[in-house]
Order: sequence, then C-alpha cells, then structure tokens
Amino acid sequence: MDEARLWRGLDPDLFRFTTTDLRELHVALMTGFERASTLDPALNVDRVRQALASVGWDEPLEPEPLQRALASLVGWGLLEVTQDHGAHYASPEEFERKNLQWSLTPRGEAAVRGLLAALDALEHAVGLQPAVLDAIGDVLHELVTLLEGTRSDAVDARTHVTLAQLEGLLTGLIGSVRQFNGHLQRLLRDDAVDDLVFSDVKHRTISYLQEYVAGVDRPQRRLQQGVERLGAIGTSVLFDRALAGANLAPVGLADPAPAWLAERQRRWDSLRAWFAPTDGAAPRIAGLLDVARTAIVELLRVLERRWDRRRRSASVAHDFRRLADWFAEVPGDAEAHQLFAAAFGLWPSRHAHLLAVDEAYVAPTRTWLEAPGVDVVPSLRTTGDLTNRGRTTPVRDPRLTRTLRQREQIRLLAEHEAVRATLRTDGRVRLSSFGRLDPTVFDELLELLGTALAASLDGSGCRRAMSQDGRAEVVLQDPHDGSRCVLRTVDGALRGPDLWVSIELPDEAAAGGLEGAGDQDG
Repeated sequence: MDEARLWRGLDPDLFRFTTTDLRELHVALMTGFERASTLDPALNVDRVRQALASVGWDEPLEPEPLQRALASLVGWGLLEVTQDHGAHYASPEEFERKNLQWSLTPRGEAAVRGLLAALDALEHAVGLQPAVLDAIGDVLHELVTLLEGTRSDAVDARTHVTLAQLEGLLTGLIGSVRQFNGHLQRLLRDDAVDDLVFSDVKHRTISYLQEYVAGVDRPQRRLQQGVERLGAIGTSVLFDRALAGANLAPVGLADPAPAWLAERQRRWDSLRAWFAPTDGAAPRIAGLLDVARTAIVELLRVLERRWDRRRRSASVAHDFRRLADWFAEVPGDAEAHQLFAAAFGLWPSRHAHLLAVDEAYVAPTRTWLEAPGVDVVPSLRTTGDLTNRGRTTPVRDPRLTRTLRQREQIRLLAEHEAVRATLRTDGRVRLSSFGRLDPTVFDELLELLGTALAASLDGSGCRRAMSQDGRAEVVLQDPHDGSRCVLRTVDGALRGPDLWVSIELPDEAAAGGLEGAGDQDG
C-alpha cells in the first residue's frame, strides 16, 4: 500500500474496542490474548480468565459479561472462535463450558500492537542520540562485508538479521526526531511556567541541541559512503540473500515474499532519502541539523523576550495603550500638545551655555521667546558633540587577508593529504612494516589506529572504521599469533601487537578510476 495513503486502509472497527463503555475489559482481554499468544495462541474460557489475571484484572467477572465482551471482539473481527476438538470433557456441563476457544486474528494482532505502541510512545522519554548514526554506519559496513564474502545459509541468515537491525535503527531515529521536534514546538509555546524554571529548561535544551549538532556533523559522510557502497552492490542481491535468510513461514495460499520485498524496498528508499538521495536532493539528515540550529535561535529569542518583560514593569505595547487613553481624556488640543511634548520629549532645543552672536549679555529674567537665537554647530545635532572629529577612517579591504588565509588553509590541507598518502597501503600489511616514522606521520597513524580500535568487531573479525573526515578507511585484524612490533620516531618508540592493517583512501581511488576512464575514452 502507498505509504502516503495508509489512512485509506484503516478499518473503523479496528480500534472500536477502546471506545466503548466496556473498553477497560476489552483492552484487558486483548492485552491478555497478546501476552498469552506467544506459547498459547488459543484460549478457552478458563484460560481467558487466567490471561485476564496475568495482566492485572482483579475485579469479579460474571460469565455473562465475559461472554458478551468476547462476542463483541469476535464481531469486530479481532478474535476468532473455534471448537476445541482435542480436549477431553468429563461431563456435559464441562463440554458446554469449555468446548469453545478464542484466538487473535491478524486484525486483532495489529490492533493490540498498535495500542501497545501508542502506550509506549506516551511513556517514551524524548531523546536524540548521535551514537545511533554511528551504529547505522557500522551495520552498513557489516552488510557490505557480508555481501562481498562467500554466500552460505549462515551468511544469508546473518544478512537478514543485520538488515532488520538497520531498519530498526532507522525507525528509532525517525521516531526520536519526530518526538523531539514536537517537544521543541511545545517548549517554544510554553509560557505558563516560572521564568527561572523556563530559563533553566531552555538553556539546557540549547546545550543539548548544540552537542547533538556537533555529534551529527561528523558521521554524515561515512553514512553516505556506506549507503552508496551498498547500493553499488545492488539492493536486489541484498534483498535476495535477506529473503533466503528470513525463512518466511507460509501463510495461507498467498506467497509472503512479494509483500516482504516491497516493504524492504520502501524502507531502503527511506534510508537513501535520509543519507544519500539519488535525485540530487539534500539528505534529510541535513534538514534535521537545520531544524536543530533554527530551534537554538528561536529558543534564544524566546529567552530574550522573557527577560525583557521581566526587566520592565510593563511592556511597550501597554505603555502606548495607556498613553492613548490619556489622549482620549484630555479636554482640548492645547492639552494634547502638552501631553505629546511630555511623552516624547520633543521640546524646542535649549543651549543656555552658548552665547549670542554679538556676545551681548542677556539677563536671566528675559524669557526664551524674547531672547536672541544662537548658532549651533551642525555636529551637535549629528553626533551630539561640539568637537569636529573629521572624516571617519575607511574600512580596510578584507580581500587580501581572506586570500592569505585561504592559501594557508590550502597549504595545510595539501600537507595533511601528503601525510595520509604516505600511510596508504596496497592491501593488508603488518603494523611493523611502517618501521621508523616522521613525527607528523606518526601522529596521523595513531589517530587512524585509535579510530579503528574504537570500532566494534564485524562478522569477519575485523575492526573497520572511517576517519573523522570520511576520507580514509582503516581496517584492523588481530592475527592471533602473539607477534609484537615497534614503531619508532625521533621522540621515542611505541610497542604493541603486530596487527594486520589496511588503510585506503576511497576518494583517491575514485578519482583514479575516473582519470583512467577518461584516458581510455580519449
């Protein structure tokens, strides 16, 4: 079914058991059936009562209300009722009481799972974990390793489990993002709490978002490369092996494989949209960062508005409304002009410290209307100062500084690429083969080794990781032979296990392939 039109397939009776007057009994029955269905899918009336007790129903329940509730659930298609032909009955009364048994239908399973999912969402703590992105990257690389290896039944089963783990991580990420965005919107609208509490919560949220943005920026390139590598192998290969490893049980006369493959393709399209879209659009993970950065700015603005209101006894809008009331109450235009002058301070300028042009003495008893005018320096009106400070110093052109900084950045980047190029290995080598190293090269090697050692073991027993900038891939493997190695620099020596090491630069390999293709075409 089209994901955008899922609402068309919703049956009005699917969740009716949660809206009736007996909803507590109906929900308890459905929850009891769901809990018991793992080992006991069909329940007679006695085991139905036991299932109710297992979910906490402790109220006395007469047979007639219980039968009515079960009949309602059967009528809505959530339960199906059958006769228990395999049981033995000691008396006709026991046969009449125990000959029927109830079990969940597929609609009933969907309804109770939806109910439990809703309850879990209401109690779920909101949180964003950048570590989920690292976990998705690890699973992507593990799938690539499984598909590039030798195929077997065990590998197919492992592929199915790993693909399910990848889909679960993506679902959890999307759910967390959706809940956290809702939390942010509620936080931006929440003006009922105390100012101090509000400030504390929003400051902590801003710090939380800043840490999340910093944690998401790093693994973006690694995730994009992992999705593209898996896409290059082919989703048909991935789904074929995962389908073989899923060992789907036959359900009725219909083949479950087409629906299963369609769902896998839908989830794969969602994964690509999040990290590596094929249509050239921006990945959704980048939009998530924009939402986080925008939320930081909005939270800071809300905090500023709150503190402004706290510093003022009344808002500016309140002041203007009160002034308008005063204007409405004045008896005439003369009083209105006086009120206007008092409110906005637009009195005529008075420069009592300045002398008249003829420097004649003006008695202090002389009124302002009769006193002669004086010349005022223009700078007094423009700058508020009588001193003529001259022309403002022009701002220096920043282009030269920007060019010098860009050249310095290019030089440092080239040096770093040259250092990393010296560490590139053609395949797998021993760590001892590096021998004596320049201190700069040694530091780069230590950083790459530390990144790889922090990664978890994959299915082949290797530790595989990308550098923080996503431009180098490191693979470590323990030979399990107890050998040791020594790496030396001018500052000293480092001793440790002599591991198998592989350092590749995917970007250079891709660039070399493109150049070779161009030469061939020429």
